[in-house]
Amino acid sequence: MTYLCTLKKSYTAVVRRTIEIVHAFKGKDTITKDELSAYFRSTDGSATDAGIRQRISRFKKAGILISVKKGVYALSNRPVYVHPTDKLITRLSRFFFTQYPDIQYCAWSSAWLYDFTVHQPTRFFYIFETEPDMVETAFNLLKDNGYKVFLNPDEQTMQLYVLGIENPVVVRSLVSRAPLVKNKTIQLPSLEKMLVDAYIDKKLFYFIQGKEMQNIYKFSFSKYSIQISRLLNYAVRRGNGNEISDFALRNVSYLSKILIND
Repeated sequence: MTYLCTLKKSYTAVVRRTIEIVHAFKGKDTITKDELSAYFRSTDGSATDAGIRQRISRFKKAGILISVKKGVYALSNRPVYVHPTDKLITRLSRFFFTQYPDIQYCAWSSAWLYDFTVHQPTRFFYIFETEPDMVETAFNLLKDNGYKVFLNPDEQTMQLYVLGIENPVVVRSLVSRAPLVKNKTIQLPSLEKMLVDAYIDKKLFYFIQGKEMQNIYKFSFSKYSIQISRLLNYAVRRGNGNEISDFALRNVSYLSKILIND
């Protein structure tokens, strides 16, 4: 009973703080870190720099603050994306982790992108990414243990073979410092990573280009809280920062208010 009361009080405090910060910056397209710091100190005279950083981080994780660029934020009333549960990804992730607990990896499904398309593709595939010098090792490990794996397939291989079988797994390199969501033995891509990869990797995602890619960006930004700086920083690491920034600006109406002066 005591635990439930404590939990309820904590939740109530979070809601109250959320309402207060939204009210304090109502009507502002962007908020600087200095403005946030001044606000937190006005509500809590004992707030330290470290404490303010923690508060900003908590608001970002909750989807209340969007990071636009370094030191600049915007308010959001959209929830944080939650990955659908997938038994194969859970089994695959735990299996790889038991073999290589210190190696970075990421597992996900192309079907997760279909939540944002108008026309629902009937076929999907899994993606397993790991450190560049571990890709072939991972490929052989998964193949020897019954997974239907393909190593860096081109578009023709995707069309003729990968999408013609059940539960295919594409194995490829993980870009360093890619934005991931980590939960003990399972590592998943952030929504920002999924959006960037879907746009850039046209050979893999050839069937959701053009108008469907526009829909994916439009609907994902309208439905969930997207950390813009995370998305653009990852796009830059993949060599497509300006292109993806322009694409997002053309297809997500509210971005022009917070990115147009970057």
